[in-house]
Amino acid sequence: MGFSQVMQQSSLFTNGALDLGLVVKAASVGVLVVLILKFIKSLTTRSPYEHIPGPQPSSSMLGYLLDMHNPDDTDFHFKMTNGGIVGSDGLYISDPLALHSILVRDQSIFRESTEFSGLFGVIHHGDQLASVWGNDHKKQRKLMNPVFTAAHVSKLSPLFYRIAIELRERLAAEIKSKSDNTVDILDRLTRTALELISQGGIGHTFNSFDRNSKEFLEFHEALKDVLPAASKLFFLLPFLESWRKMEPVWFRRAVANLAYVIPWPALRSFKKAVDTMHPVCAQVFQEKKAAFDEGGIAALANTASGGRDLTTLLMQANVEADEEDRMPDEIVIANMSSIVLGGQETTSGAMSRLLDLMTLNPSLQTWLREEINEASAKKDGAPFDFYELNALPRLDATCREALRLFAPVTFIWRQYDYADTVVPLQFPIKDVKTGKEIREIVIYKGTPVYVGLGATNRSTALGDPTRPNSSPNGGWVATPRKHCRAVKTPGIFRTSLANLTFNSSMTFLGGGRKIEQGMKFALLEIKTVMSVLLPAFHFEKTDAVVDWRLGITLSPYVRGKEAEGPQVPMKVSLIQPKN
Repeated sequence: MGFSQVMQQSSLFTNGALDLGLVVKAASVGVLVVLILKFIKSLTTRSPYEHIPGPQPSSSMLGYLLDMHNPDDTDFHFKMTNGGIVGSDGLYISDPLALHSILVRDQSIFRESTEFSGLFGVIHHGDQLASVWGNDHKKQRKLMNPVFTAAHVSKLSPLFYRIAIELRERLAAEIKSKSDNTVDILDRLTRTALELISQGGIGHTFNSFDRNSKEFLEFHEALKDVLPAASKLFFLLPFLESWRKMEPVWFRRAVANLAYVIPWPALRSFKKAVDTMHPVCAQVFQEKKAAFDEGGIAALANTASGGRDLTTLLMQANVEADEEDRMPDEIVIANMSSIVLGGQETTSGAMSRLLDLMTLNPSLQTWLREEINEASAKKDGAPFDFYELNALPRLDATCREALRLFAPVTFIWRQYDYADTVVPLQFPIKDVKTGKEIREIVIYKGTPVYVGLGATNRSTALGDPTRPNSSPNGGWVATPRKHCRAVKTPGIFRTSLANLTFNSSMTFLGGGRKIEQGMKFALLEIKTVMSVLLPAFHFEKTDAVVDWRLGITLSPYVRGKEAEGPQVPMKVSLIQPKN
């Protein structure tokens, strides 16, 4: 009797077909058993970290999971500026020296968590750069590092400027045609961010400014839903890594398709989003590959980016690499998907947050507008290039400081699965039982470690997070040197403005897995759009209260209208040019 006959005779099959109802019940029982065992363990096992200070979990059974992932409690993370224990077995780290050990010195033993690699491996249908380790990570970085250098990213300035101009013209026309000048700026910046990352990242346009573009609506819906839905699936995240490598493939696909029959809206939304994103990226790659195979790199000059997009450069580097260093097609596609999701989701939110902050402080708009207009006049209105934008100190400082205070990603996971190790602390903490000073922490095997990006950026130990008023803009953008301590973090960007200095920020990680390249790309996008919008428009706050809710990234919702989805309404008025 063959394997297929045995399976068909099993209780999981009815009339030769997989009985999804029974599989759902079996999966539910399995999850319930895991939760019960976890609860029993928490009652019978003494925590090795009970001497470390930290908040009490709101649930004795689920521990800190509900607190960590509560969409309405970003303050939980912002208040963890001194780190601490979360629940009975998790460590939340924001101490600079401890972070250096985890992210730089001992990075080989503090790997991305299975939750992280599993989630993004599923989303991108493969092992892209952020979800692999060791030699696989080194091989991918070897090919991708040159693609993201300033020399290459700077060549995207004309493309980004053209997209920003299209946003400006469409926004101006919209304001002129309506009596109410209230605009959901998130929608407009989301369309802009998708065009910036799709044209600059993969050489494809979704025609995002066309309100009737079916391709934009479908793909954007997937991008918009995938991470918020994933944040509601945190009970399943530990199992995704093993599931996505499950054999045979037909069984894995059958389990995945259960998402469409299980009465769990978040799971269904997540599956639909993943199934929408991957085919698009795969099709774009196959079209580019066919053109490349037929006409070489010159054949890709007819794409939306003129052949300057990051994927075209990656494909060229991949072809020229030694055979053993080349990425398989599915890995290139996974990295394309990662570039689009990471670039669009974080950039649209960062630009919306920055303009939202400017509505709270109109003098900041004026301060930046003066600098941009003065620099533009010296160029007779010609567009700024990559290097000229970086030479605008007010704009540079504002963008970086906004990204520090309001990091799009609040925390990341690391998993420690090796022999017990000792991590030193820059700033000692007190033992809650004895009151003695603790200068190092023993981290035990199996400990989940949460790296507090937002918490470290706001750490009171590194400087006053409220940023005292000390600059002409009258706001939060600048910090006197005396309010910053000479302590480095594993973050990779810092800047200065006149007599002001900025600590390195954890918004973009350093270390062997640093994402400096993404920083260059993101800052070019944000600065280009701001340099085009601020001279043309004035932004004012409406009566709506916008709450930035926690997911994998932070998303803005109008209080009382959460069901309408993310939005950032504001009043936008045209600035009449001076004669």
